[in-house]
Amino acid sequence: MKANLMFREKDFDLNAEPRFGQDALIADFELNRVLLSMAREDQMIETVCTVALCCPLRETNEIQYRQENLRDALRNPEAVRRLYEITVDTEKKIKSSMHWLSSIYLSSTFSSAIELLKIYISMLMELRTIADRKISDFQSDGFRTLLTMLQRELSDDYFAEINSQLKELKEGNNTLISATIGNYLQGTHYVLRRRERKDTWWRWQFAPSFTIAPRDDAGAKDLAKRRDRAINEVANALAQAAEHLSGFFDMLRRELAFYVGCLNLSDTLQALEMPICFPDLQPLQSCDRSWQNLYDVSLALMKNSAVVSNNLETTNKSLYIVTGANQGGKSTFLRSIGQAQLMAQCGMFVGAACFAAPLRKEVFSHFKKEEDSSMKSGKLDEELSRMSEIVDHLASDTMILFNESFSSTNEREGSEIFRQITLALIENRIEIFSVTHLYAYATAFLENKQTQFLRAERLDTGERTFQIVPGEPLQTAFGSDLYKKIFEKI
Repeated sequence: MKANLMFREKDFDLNAEPRFGQDALIADFELNRVLLSMAREDQMIETVCTVALCCPLRETNEIQYRQENLRDALRNPEAVRRLYEITVDTEKKIKSSMHWLSSIYLSSTFSSAIELLKIYISMLMELRTIADRKISDFQSDGFRTLLTMLQRELSDDYFAEINSQLKELKEGNNTLISATIGNYLQGTHYVLRRRERKDTWWRWQFAPSFTIAPRDDAGAKDLAKRRDRAINEVANALAQAAEHLSGFFDMLRRELAFYVGCLNLSDTLQALEMPICFPDLQPLQSCDRSWQNLYDVSLALMKNSAVVSNNLETTNKSLYIVTGANQGGKSTFLRSIGQAQLMAQCGMFVGAACFAAPLRKEVFSHFKKEEDSSMKSGKLDEELSRMSEIVDHLASDTMILFNESFSSTNEREGSEIFRQITLALIENRIEIFSVTHLYAYATAFLENKQTQFLRAERLDTGERTFQIVPGEPLQTAFGSDLYKKIFEKI
């Protein structure tokens, strides 16, 4: 049985090798706060959502498949949460029962496996109950396929038959065994038999019998060994069945975890009265972007209140240069773009009233880092080294976000280094968002028609609105405003 909630025709691989730059994306876009809100202390949800967020999908049909499933989850949160709770409860019950399987005796392991299967069957019955009650409320292919499969595979006849067999196997005090006599009068071909077959009942009823004396320890041990030989094949079958059901519940929990995480984040953002929407993703070749009320999700979660959002509409732009006043919201704006792109390409909603953007093969970030006393070389060397690693993984139709990059050296040198890197990236069809205070770098692209200039808004009074609006770069970042604000009282 397959859940296929993350992909239409394959399982979600939780053990995939982490993509290059994953840790940098999480740190630069402050995704940890988003992931913690999604997980709510559930390690499985955090792990699944981390993998999903940092491995953007490249196919429109895969993204749309997840979007439809998530829309269904948002319409039916109680049912989806209950399905997930069943998988969690199953794991807890199995873990509390694992001591049964520690015995070195096959007969004990045999009995334990039966108890293990009884737990799985009872939890399968709960899944089937949810499917029966809620299937009419779901419209997405993913959830309807899952619930239909549960109804089809877990029929009443299936439960009646398997419960009957488990009950019969549990009644071990009257184990019925058959064997044949070998060439040297030894027992061979030991087989565990069913007792309730009417056509063979008379054969066992009138067969010769004998009783082991109460103190015949050797006889009892010999009989136990013969019984173990008879139940060995059945014990293997029970173990395989338990392993199959364990794999199913683990897989179902992984795939439901993503949707429960999205439900958790949605509830939090709606409580803060911040909008969410499903993005409209354009083909890789597109260079058009538009959004309304786009905001930094991690900032909203940190402040636990509504935050400033931004609007944008551009066509045929591949370079976005953001300049303006210090502490005017530029880095926050950059994070909101990175978060939205990753959330959009893993099939999630995004933090905006509406959002349209092109698909990108990969998303990379190159943010200014704090001083590290353990560095063996200067900050510029460190920045160039990180850039070199990113270049090794770049391809056309990818996206990279720069935040105050190459500002660790003087204006002239930093601007020239950054200008040459930017030109090379644009020539290879790589989309760039750059927050910078390097005036010479920014003005070098004034005549470039593919460039969209944006600026952090500052009122005449020096007040920051934290809005990012169209505007060409200015020679000043208005650091004097901050100086006056900090030292005016002194």
